[in-house]
Amino acid sequence: MEYLFKKFLHGGYIFQVAKLISKSPEDLIDFSSSVNPFNFFYHLIPDRKKLSFLLNKYPDPEALEVREAVSEVYQIPLECILCGNGSMELIYLVLRSFSWNSVLIWEPTFTEYYRGCKVYKISKVKRIFSLNLKEGLEKLQEELSKNYKIQAVFICNPNNPTGWVIKKEILLKLIEKFPSVVFLVDEAFIDFVPEESLVREAVSYLNLVVFRSLTKFFGLAGIRLGYLVAHSKIVQKLKVYQEPWSVNSLAQFLGSRFIKNAQLIQKTLALFKKEKKYLEKFFKKLNLSYFPSVANFYLFYLENGADFTEYLLKKGILIRNCYNFYGLNENYLRISVRKRDENKKFLEELKRWLKVFWLREPTVDVGKPR
Repeated sequence: MEYLFKKFLHGGYIFQVAKLISKSPEDLIDFSSSVNPFNFFYHLIPDRKKLSFLLNKYPDPEALEVREAVSEVYQIPLECILCGNGSMELIYLVLRSFSWNSVLIWEPTFTEYYRGCKVYKISKVKRIFSLNLKEGLEKLQEELSKNYKIQAVFICNPNNPTGWVIKKEILLKLIEKFPSVVFLVDEAFIDFVPEESLVREAVSYLNLVVFRSLTKFFGLAGIRLGYLVAHSKIVQKLKVYQEPWSVNSLAQFLGSRFIKNAQLIQKTLALFKKEKKYLEKFFKKLNLSYFPSVANFYLFYLENGADFTEYLLKKGILIRNCYNFYGLNENYLRISVRKRDENKKFLEELKRWLKVFWLREPTVDVGKPR
């Protein structure tokens, strides 16, 4: 059977899906991309006069306003911050800027790490896999210890798609133990557990680059804004390879204000905490095997997961089928945390599906992290 969802490599393809199922993008419910659905940042959007001014001028090539906001919030030097057209651009920029031959990736994780390595023709890409956090850390240390040729390692923290987080002290020990390996730590979801961020420590290490995104927590997927923090020597090297004007004016205006708005950040955390509690309660009632998550998404296992994904898609509900995550298959599904009415609708459809189609208990151990 040819599934519609396999036409898309990532979540969030609402415009293409809308065409396929003859619906308006506004009528779809997107659980496939883990973007903040709470639209209470609206009053930060500039008025028409300010917007006209921004659209008529070249953006600041240094993105100084955003960098100053990051510097103020985290108390780190301006010269250690580099902005980009989303953190994805910066990840590719790092791969382009360094002449690495050997990179390690801890899987399952964001598929663009591997794709980026292939795009820039890194000859040896080693992948370790584990669905258990403790076991994964052991495999990571073992591989770094025995393979002295590894030059960089990708770590998504909190991890996408499992939702676990590695304590910062554990990562710092590894960074210090293997000074010849550059640790590329993607903190796209770290705003949900800010105490575990390495953003302040990154300025002091020559083998650490931390990527941050305003897409997930702040819901700014459409304007494309991310930044990285690293030692000033690393940042200077990267700037040589970055295209000019990569961050547009509207992104700079909004990003600088969102980053500094502590009140709205706390409101966001409170709303997500409430909705996560609601979802987890029903997961347990339905006896659903899911991974505990610190972020705004959940990975779970469901027999006939491909059919369930297709069933929802045709109803205008998008979830992320993890068929193309290394080591996973069509029965691993990821959903984001959304507003109550949307979460309720998903749970109703899940309950209906389980009642009609799921005739026996799952037999696969999904390896919940401890």
